[in-house]
Amino acid sequence: MSRVAAVALIAAAACTVARADDPGFELRLVDEQVVEPGAAAAVSVTIVPATGRSVSVPAPLRLEATGDDGLIVPRRRYQRRDAADPAAEAPRFDVKIKAKTIGEHALALELRFWLCAVRTCRPVVARRTVTIRVPAPPIDAGVDAPIDAPPAPPIDAGRSRRRSGP
Repeated sequence: MSRVAAVALIAAAACTVARADDPGFELRLVDEQVVEPGAAAAVSVTIVPATGRSVSVPAPLRLEATGDDGLIVPRRRYQRRDAADPAAEAPRFDVKIKAKTIGEHALALELRFWLCAVRTCRPVVARRTVTIRVPAPPIDAGVDAPIDAPPAPPIDAGRSRRRSGP
């Protein structure tokens, strides 16, 4: 085998083939989160690059969060400097939300960043939706009235009239 052929064979073996089903990163976040009515919470979003890849530090990185009418999203845009550790290889963001109404609500997330291999970088746009469930508060009958109390008369009962004898 010639020297040129051996170098070409080694170079081909070192390269990994990009597959359409392998985006080169993983977004770690929950699919669903339960939040009490009126309570504040945070949805954690982590960008984990695959082995041999990295999220570019000098390139822009932006996370945009949008909630439906039942959620309050105090901050809609996050950048790398807003990550828990801005210098981390896998940046993590804590998107703050507050539940406004009872029910199931959608929190839409859009991430834009640059994913790099050894010599090249490419822009990535990733979109995910997290379902935020806000359950109804439990009804506590023991707080309002004692259990052995007589039932209240109906509202439309009116006055009772005494009839005098026939």
